Amino acid sequence: MNPAAALAMPDAPDIAPESRMRAEAAEWIIRLGDEAVDDRTQADCAAWCARHPRHGQLLREMQQLWNAVTCDTPVPRPVRIKPRSRQVASVLGLLVLVPCLLLVARALPWRYWLADERTAVGEVRELRLADGSRLTLNSDSAVDIDMAGDKRRVRLRRGEIHVEVAKASTPFVVIGRDGSVRALGTRYAVRKEAQDTLVTVTESRVLVRPREASDKSVELVAGSQLRFDRQGITHAASSAPSTALAWQQGRLVFDDTPLPEVLRELARYRPGLLLGADEPALSELRFTGVLPTARSDEALALLAATLPLKVSRLSPWMVSVSAAKTAAR
Repeated sequence: MNPAAALAMPDAPDIAPESRMRAEAAEWIIRLGDEAVDDRTQADCAAWCARHPRHGQLLREMQQLWNAVTCDTPVPRPVRIKPRSRQVASVLGLLVLVPCLLLVARALPWRYWLADERTAVGEVRELRLADGSRLTLNSDSAVDIDMAGDKRRVRLRRGEIHVEVAKASTPFVVIGRDGSVRALGTRYAVRKEAQDTLVTVTESRVLVRPREASDKSVELVAGSQLRFDRQGITHAASSAPSTALAWQQGRLVFDDTPLPEVLRELARYRPGLLLGADEPALSELRFTGVLPTARSDEALALLAATLPLKVSRLSPWMVSVSAAKTAAR
């Protein structure tokens, strides 16, 4: 929910649930961090804080957490590497080869390396296309671009892109494994995942057309998102979080999110392997807050400072996250 919109809702309850207030506080952190923030936005934030004492407290807490991982001051409870015996160190030394081999295997798809434009893990880059459109590639993404003649096509090979479409008579289409997403307006994002494709519209409308079910095309409006695969829509349209594309500002925002999901998202921006997302003991933990995409070590330290976690660096390219053992009573 947009915090400004919440302020304008006369029927909204005076005391929002804690999770809702935390989500709104996270949204304000994103909005206030925008270089183009204006006086109106600051005034709206002040009004939101005045609505309830907890609002201001949560905003300050969120800001302190964010500052902890975006400035040069040490973060609380930094990740520590405990000394190990020679035998264990030797075994772990051999493990260095494992992530290296996995990284090579991950990089083998020739279409990624031959793509017109691509980003490395942890890199986010903006491109201006020949027609004036702007294309932002998220971490570890690849696209082919065809703007020849009357064509305006972007083929998503890997990862996620956000498009701000310049007005023209020729349709602008993002084509992927599962189908196409045609712009009927200006701004939208397309993310290729293992099983399906996620589309998020930030302005105007798009037409989503599954590859093998063109008769199941769906028009998606601003502020909503859906998932689809080759056969059709896998998750119907729903409201998109206003912070869904905060990665463009170098931030990831979570609202009462299961920790495994947080780790999987953070891993998209971290070179090497981040282990632990499949550990059953972590599924009970949840996180609300803001993490940086470019400084994953400090993001992990922040998670360990706010949740009962143990972060172990097994090698420069392999980090493991596990549940911290509680002291016996």
